[in-house]
Amino acid sequence: MKTSLILIVALLLNTSLLLAEPMLVLIKGINPWLFIGIECFLILGYLGNKFLNDFSKAMEINLGTLEIFVYKKRR
Repeated sequence: MKTSLILIVALLLNTSLLLAEPMLVLIKGINPWLFIGIECFLILGYLGNKFLNDFSKAMEINLGTLEIFVYKKRR
């Protein structure tokens, strides 16, 4: 089992290395700061979305358990 796992990992790493070289040719001329800026923008978008979802859950009002008028039966 360990040997097959090692072989699968080696195959995946080799395949990723084979795919990495053509990708490097495609993105060689792109400024890395562009990728850093896009990643920061995506992280800020994620954090904003998470904050707004948590905020809307915190502001949700549940009136199902509220008993304003409770009438007791007189005996």
